[in-house]
Amino acid sequence: MAAGTRLARTLPYAIVGAAAGYLFYVAMNFEFHRRAGTLGPDFWPKAILALLIATCAYEIGKRMFSRTRDVEVGGVLEGLVEASAEEHADMGEAAAAESHPWLLLAGMALTGLYVYIIQMLGFFLATAPYLALFIALGGYRRWGVIAATSVLGTLLLLFFFMRVVYVSLPIGEAPFSAVTLFLMQVMGIR
Repeated sequence: MAAGTRLARTLPYAIVGAAAGYLFYVAMNFEFHRRAGTLGPDFWPKAILALLIATCAYEIGKRMFSRTRDVEVGGVLEGLVEASAEEHADMGEAAAAESHPWLLLAGMALTGLYVYIIQMLGFFLATAPYLALFIALGGYRRWGVIAATSVLGTLLLLFFFMRVVYVSLPIGEAPFSAVTLFLMQVMGIR
């Protein structure tokens, strides 16, 4: 492969890597009060940016110094779609994708309502019903599975964001905040 082509193929990775390097430098200069035994607000941005820089460096090295001919790996999804189209070609018009614009609008309205009420109800009391209603809106009708998935999923998200990643989630206004504070106490979240 010509040197100019190799350079052109590495340019996007060089630009993204340089931008990530600058943002990593900015994250190194975050000013905050360190607490013993906890990750600071600089940890996750620096971790993600370091992985991005490493990925860009790997891709640049691979594209610049690889002696094998550069073969694109893409096209997996295209291959699956083409295989499915060939398999269902005899179905003709019956296999056309269904369109449900009212379900789309209902999902958008439900999401808008969720954004509106999350500050009042708190993360848990707003997210669990949102997930349940969204799953039901999608056509799933096993109510026990929906209830378990929405409650356990919301608890898992609450634990992950507040205990692992240290993201502050809305606790809600009184009296709803009592539920969130109780769950935080049970999970050991301060």
